[in-house]
Amino acid sequence: MNNNELLVQTARELAARLSNTEIDRASFRAQAIGLQNENDQLKKQIEELKAKLPKEDEDTSKPKTDETEQDPQANK
Repeated sequence: MNNNELLVQTARELAARLSNTEIDRASFRAQAIGLQNENDQLKKQIEELKAKLPKEDEDTSKPKTDETEQDPQANK
């Protein structure tokens, strides 16, 4: 194999590696974007749950009575 053929073969191999690297990079980028979106959704869910907590605390602070205490017929 002469120098020109070797040079052409090396250039092709480098181009193929570069192409594969670009594909990998695009794949990782897409994966990162997907994970970022998932992270954003989870943050939103956390905020929604935090917003519900004070309301639930207010509901649980009210004394609850047993239904049987309220309905004398239920004890019979």
